[in-house]
Amino acid sequence: MTDSTEQQDNWYQQISVVDASLNAQAIANIVKIDSEMLVNMNELQVLTQRDLTQFGPVIVAQFTPGGGKFTLVHCEYGKPSRITVEPVANLFAIAKSIAHTPLGIYGCFGAYSTNPLNQGWRSPLTDYRNVIENGLMSLPDIEVKDGYQIDESLAALLVSRLNQVTGQFDGAAPVLNHDNVLSHIQQVFHTLLSASIDFIDTQALTLERNQSPARVFQQWCAQTSDDDNAPDDTVYKLITQCQVIAATAQAYGITSMMKTWRKALTAEQWQKLYAVVEGEWVTRESNSIAQCMLPEMAEKQAALNQHLMIVTNLEGVSAALKFLARILEDRAAAAMILTEHTQDREHLSGQTDLLGPVMQRVLCPYQIPNNNDGPVLTN
Repeated sequence: MTDSTEQQDNWYQQISVVDASLNAQAIANIVKIDSEMLVNMNELQVLTQRDLTQFGPVIVAQFTPGGGKFTLVHCEYGKPSRITVEPVANLFAIAKSIAHTPLGIYGCFGAYSTNPLNQGWRSPLTDYRNVIENGLMSLPDIEVKDGYQIDESLAALLVSRLNQVTGQFDGAAPVLNHDNVLSHIQQVFHTLLSASIDFIDTQALTLERNQSPARVFQQWCAQTSDDDNAPDDTVYKLITQCQVIAATAQAYGITSMMKTWRKALTAEQWQKLYAVVEGEWVTRESNSIAQCMLPEMAEKQAALNQHLMIVTNLEGVSAALKFLARILEDRAAAAMILTEHTQDREHLSGQTDLLGPVMQRVLCPYQIPNNNDGPVLTN
C-alpha cells in the first residue's frame, strides 16, 4: 500500500515537471517571434545605413570644446562623400573657458561646504588659482587673426550683441564700435580672471581654519562694482558677456558653414537634409548647436519635427548614422502598418514609447464624478 502511494505521488510530480517543461518551451516559442523581429529589423537597419544617402544628405554634429565638429555625408558623383570641418573660431573656446572660472572655483570647495571643519578644499583651490594665473598671463600672447580668429564680419556681430548686453544691464547707450570691441573683449577676459585670483587670495584662502568659503563666494558672485566708470564689472555681468561672446562666435561659425554647404548642394538635396546632433542630457533642451543649424534648414518647422534630431548617448559619426537608419526604418514601417492612426504612427517612429499612451489609459481609466455615484469608466 505504501509503495502504491509513493508511486502515485511520483506520478503527479512527473506530470508537474512535464507540464512545466512544455509550458516554458511554448512561451519561448512565442517570445522568439519578437526576438526574431529584432534580428530582421537589425538587418534592415544595416542595409538602410549602407545606402543612407538615398534618403538625403546627413549632417552629424558632434560637441567639442571648440564649438563643434560637423560631418556632411552625401552622394557626390554617384558615390558617398564625407566632409568634416570645425568651423567655430577659437574665440568660442577662450570665452567659454573664462566664463567657467567661477564654476571651477566652486568645484574646488563644493564638496566641503557643509562641513567647515574639513579644509580639504584649500589645496585644489590653490592649484586652480595657479591655473587661472597662467591663463591670465597668456592673454596678451593671443593674436586677433590667428588666435581669436575674429574677422570683420564676426567683429560686427560682436559689436551688436555686446551693445545689447550693456543696455540690458544698465540701460546704457551703445558704447562699442569696430575700433574698441576687441579691447573691450580683452578687458572682460582680463577682469574676470583677475577678480577670480583676487577672490581666492584675499577672501577664500585667508579664511580661518573653521570657516567655509561658501558664504564669501556667494557674496563675491553677487557683488556690485564700486567703479562708476565700469558699471558692468560685476562677476555675473562679466560671465554673461563671456557667454554672449562665445555664443556669437559659435553661431557665426556654424551659420557660415551651413550656408556654404547649402550652396554646394541642390535645392532638392537640401530639402531632404537630415541633421543628427550629439548631446548630453544636460544639453538636450535649447541645444546651442541645433539652434544654430535650424534656421538654415529648409522648412524649419518640418525640420524641427522630422529632420533635426538631438540625441544623447551617441559618440561618433558611425553611431549617429546607425541611429538615423533606425529612425528612418521605423518611420517606413509605421507608414505601412499604422496607416489609419497618425498619432500611433508617430509613437512608433518617434520618442514616445509605443505603449506609453496605452499605459496612461490603463493606469488612469477612471474619472471621479462630482456626485457620489462612484467612478465612471471613460474612453
